Amino acid sequence: MSIVRFKKKEINLIMEVYSKKISTGEWKDYSISFQKNYAVFSIHKSFKFVPYYQIKKNLLRKKAYTLLHNNSIVLYSNTLNVIVNHLRKPSLRLVR
Repeated sequence: MSIVRFKKKEINLIMEVYSKKISTGEWKDYSISFQKNYAVFSIHKSFKFVPYYQIKKNLLRKKAYTLLHNNSIVLYSNTLNVIVNHLRKPSLRLVR
């Protein structure tokens, strides 16, 4: 079995959202890791070790893509578009 990787199209889709969020200062950094069974694109909101969001691609599951927030599952999907659309939603903050 070969290592799971993100395709160029998938990376471009994620980077489209990432670049918008980084330009607004919402996100700071990212990292990518590849394993035998899965690949993970991690998004960091600050320069901490723990990622804020993780997009996990797992080819062994029926729903290949998982969105995690602070190590909790937010969403499963068959397509990356559903995950990316969830990330496109604006972060709302209470302003007083």
